[in-house]
Amino acid sequence: MTETSHEPVRSDLLIRAALQVLADDGGRLPRAKVLAHVKDRVELTPYEAAFAKDGDAICRGFTRLAWLSTDMKIAGWITKTNAGWEITDAGRAALASHPKGGEGLAAVSSQAYQEWAKANRHGGSEFKRILDAALDFIDQGTWTTCGDLAGVTGTDDGAISNALWSSTADAAHRVIPQTGKPSPNFHWPDGRQQTQREALEAEGVVFDSAGIASESQRLRTADFRDFLEDRGILNPAPRRAWLVKGSAVDGHDLTESWRHDGYVSIRASKLRRVEPGISRQDLKSIVEDDFSQSAYSAKAAKVDDFHNFLTRMKVGDLVTTTSQGRLFLGTITGDAEYVRSVDGASRLRRTAEWQVDGVDYAKLPKDVTARFRQQYDVIEMTQQLDVLEPLLAASAPDGEGAPLADSVPPRPQLVLPDATDSLAESLNVDRAWLEECIELLRDRPQLIFYGPPGTGKTYIAQALAEHLAGDNVRLVQFHPAYSYEDFFEGYRPTSAGTFELRPGPFRKTVDAARENPGVPYVLIIDEINRGNLAKIFGELYFLLEYRDQNVDLLYATDDDIGFTLPENVFIIGTMNTADRSIALVDAAMRRRFAFVSLHPSEPPVRDVLRRWLAATGRDAGVADLLDELNSRIDDPDFRIGPSYFMRDAVHADGGLERAWRTAILPLLEEHHYGDGTDVASRYGLDAIRAQVARKAQGRRDSDDDAPDPA
Repeated sequence: MTETSHEPVRSDLLIRAALQVLADDGGRLPRAKVLAHVKDRVELTPYEAAFAKDGDAICRGFTRLAWLSTDMKIAGWITKTNAGWEITDAGRAALASHPKGGEGLAAVSSQAYQEWAKANRHGGSEFKRILDAALDFIDQGTWTTCGDLAGVTGTDDGAISNALWSSTADAAHRVIPQTGKPSPNFHWPDGRQQTQREALEAEGVVFDSAGIASESQRLRTADFRDFLEDRGILNPAPRRAWLVKGSAVDGHDLTESWRHDGYVSIRASKLRRVEPGISRQDLKSIVEDDFSQSAYSAKAAKVDDFHNFLTRMKVGDLVTTTSQGRLFLGTITGDAEYVRSVDGASRLRRTAEWQVDGVDYAKLPKDVTARFRQQYDVIEMTQQLDVLEPLLAASAPDGEGAPLADSVPPRPQLVLPDATDSLAESLNVDRAWLEECIELLRDRPQLIFYGPPGTGKTYIAQALAEHLAGDNVRLVQFHPAYSYEDFFEGYRPTSAGTFELRPGPFRKTVDAARENPGVPYVLIIDEINRGNLAKIFGELYFLLEYRDQNVDLLYATDDDIGFTLPENVFIIGTMNTADRSIALVDAAMRRRFAFVSLHPSEPPVRDVLRRWLAATGRDAGVADLLDELNSRIDDPDFRIGPSYFMRDAVHADGGLERAWRTAILPLLEEHHYGDGTDVASRYGLDAIRAQVARKAQGRRDSDDDAPDPA
């Protein structure tokens, strides 16, 4: 860095002191006693002795020593069990060969860990190798969640829970539910009776009055990732992409200076000098002190920004920024530096090589521009590398390449196929009507078929969805108890007594669609009106109307950078008007969905039964019975659809009478409940048949009385 600084925590000195304590006190001690004796022997610096937050169990220096014990264990200097730490002969030898301040101990133990990691890289399953290394990193006085471990192993909460259920790892009990509250049903493989909280408290984890573990003692996905990447267990991403905001820093647009002078920076006026590569945990502690007057949410954002810029960003990464409606791209060429600018504001800088031309902001895909709206100064854009890298390559630094504004790479074209004659024939409807439905989805990707029972709403929705998206179709059914957690994602109990974040059908559909932007995906929501849409969709309701925007999810994780709804996700709902009239639908729902009526007396449903009867060679008189029945039902929302009569069993001997008695009349009895209507006499099959016969006879008589045209 431009101005050097000493390491905040003296790792060599603390390692040697810990080894000396173990050697002098019989070889084995609980971790808490090791730290207490080290405190008696080493005069900690003010920074090392400080606590990140009030109520923390151990100071910063000892937090670092607890983490360094992982390297000491791999180096063979100590063993670690739930009973504590114990020095080995190799540890005594290391102590003897590194007198006084122990200079070099941290480097030697770190090298041992890296060699061990390299040797074990191909042993066993990748999941087990990473999980074992991560569990070894969770020392006494810290805790984590299944979600954090899932993030670093690339699996899900369920896989972690299953692995921990039978795990004998010393740190298994340090994995608690996302709520921060230990599980009362925690399973000890050795059958001990101690509760999970009791075990954690004995190790120094602090709980508040609500029983929630101290957040400052939590290890998150980013902490595991840094640790495992540094030790060679995880391979870092070959190249990352970043957006660094500079157009409104203290009221100034810095982007022109960045591009002219070849650097990129973030504001860090209150941040003390820190080294690149600093761990997230150490950085979190520093930010807690240096930004003590800031709100907790602002401090969390600062940790993300500084950690991304100092540690996760690497030389060779792609960097972008926006200014005056244009996107500028470049490449990171140097490590982070600490400088003090002319105006007195401290800044973190990296040298960068910027391209001359910018890209018209309006020409970029919506999922790219949606990321720009995140309320952070440094935003990871690695998911957009497929768009950004061609833009960077399109123009040389000397400006001789093609104009970037004309170089936005085309995304896979999303195409909804037109309706076909075969689809129309299979549904017994007109092709023009189906084409209109598809046009509605092209214009607004949410559509609802509504109408009385039996009008084929779900059948048509499924057939149309399969025509548009093939196998990429999911169906869910709403009901009054259906929730956001059922629909999108939520925490669910596991067999291990913990909770895991599980995706629902909508989340699965969206994630799959995001991986294939040129392919349509359809989610069918049957009986959508039976659910509480505001409750079920939550913050996602906004995205149905504004797909180029992003929202923070209810159960957001550290890696979430704002959720967007891809353009290739389509929703087709069905609404039974016998349950709820279309007139009762709120304005918010009307605005977000196109509504298509399916009523027995209106096309296309009006002719469906006659077409089906003709195509299957059955008696067309059944359609006359349905027409007469519906003419007697005053409320159009309760009229009977043709689907009840489009089953083979209905046209067998006695089938029509049975269907009328067991399906049609019960519906009408419910409709007329309490109003005194004699349902059997008004809607009975015999009465309907008699009226149809009278009308037919009347038509014949009318034809006989008509004058001869000749």
